[in-house]
Amino acid sequence: MKSSKRKICQAITLVISALGASVAMAQTPPSLLGGGSSLVAPTIGSEISVFPAADGTATYYSVGSGAGQSAFLNNQPSFFGSTVTGTVDFANSDAPLSTSQISAYTSTGGLGVTNGPLIQLPYIVTPITIPLVNAPTGTGPALPGSTTPTVALNDDDLCGIFSGKLTDWNQVTNPVNGSLYSTTSKPITVVYRADKSGTSDLLTAHLAQVCHTTPFVRNGVTVSANSNITFTESQNFGGEFTTVPSTFKSATGSSGVAASLLALSGAGVGYLSPDYTNTFLAPSSAPAKANNLSVASLHNDFSGANVTPTYANATAAIGTVYPPGTTQNQNDPTDPSQWVPNASNPTVGYPISGTSQIIVSQCYQNHNNNPTVANSVIDFLNLHYTSNASILHGNGFDSVPSSFITAIQADFLGNSSGLGLDIGDTSVCTGTTVGR
Repeated sequence: MKSSKRKICQAITLVISALGASVAMAQTPPSLLGGGSSLVAPTIGSEISVFPAADGTATYYSVGSGAGQSAFLNNQPSFFGSTVTGTVDFANSDAPLSTSQISAYTSTGGLGVTNGPLIQLPYIVTPITIPLVNAPTGTGPALPGSTTPTVALNDDDLCGIFSGKLTDWNQVTNPVNGSLYSTTSKPITVVYRADKSGTSDLLTAHLAQVCHTTPFVRNGVTVSANSNITFTESQNFGGEFTTVPSTFKSATGSSGVAASLLALSGAGVGYLSPDYTNTFLAPSSAPAKANNLSVASLHNDFSGANVTPTYANATAAIGTVYPPGTTQNQNDPTDPSQWVPNASNPTVGYPISGTSQIIVSQCYQNHNNNPTVANSVIDFLNLHYTSNASILHGNGFDSVPSSFITAIQADFLGNSSGLGLDIGDTSVCTGTTVGR
């Protein structure tokens, strides 16, 4: 993917209903319009190839999670680019929608009144890697298929580096042996996302849990401050600071961060999804093949293990979770905010892990030459959740937990649950609720 200065349009062909397929064969294939997360853009690009072109296409713009959310919530395709027109059918965001965003959409005056309720579903499980350039020699675990030890970092290292408290590798402690990584000066440039980014959201969600600016006593032992700032979960990394440190450099999009790191002559640290790093983590990803970036392993302070950012270790961090409306999780399944698992400081697995979400509508009108928009969305989601695990693994991601897939199929891709949450439900999508 390139940066949002060169918006990339990816065509996704979707399986549609038998009626839609017969129409598609006779005219220009129907299309859906969506965009957002650059994290999942290579995966969605890979998913393109499994759908026959005759069945219809969709267009995805890799513009970042924040722009994707805004495009969907306002049904405003100009967030994908000033010349983009049409109806915004879906968005992908690594940052969950806030309760205020959901409330504004569904309340009087919000688009949900006429478009129908929005649906927010976990799309994939992802680690957020810490890529490194010109780093010291590591002593941590190697990535799968590699024999090169990784540079291991713990939470104190992460908080110090990303707050600007630690600016040189000769200040960073190796959690494997307790020694400083360098005996000579190796200044660190931190590359961060300039745009509203779900990748930033997942990183700061963890930093907010583990970083502290004042000493405190834990189990009778005084723990020193490990950060210059107090982090809050946010899509705006630069907004965490009153003044961003001079040793930090901003870049737009996942590809922009990777390019900025690779262009550094000195040492650099950033944060990326695995599909922009290397083929040990994402063997099928074109950006990973091109970038070939080293990544750190992270020390899980609960388990005591140094953990690499594989999709399996991200799934371990998510743990055993259940969707709302089940015996194990009795939260309200009609509330879209309840469908996002929380793993911001896991007791096992890779410490910076979470899910990326897809946002769709419950109700759709026929548009963009597509007489069966709702069916197209259902078919796309069915294929994603049941058939594309190898694509996800090839890009460094994992499928969402099976309990969620079962519930998604029962609640949203059909109505076997009887909750009336399914896409295109005629008892909801009727009258003044005309759909988007």
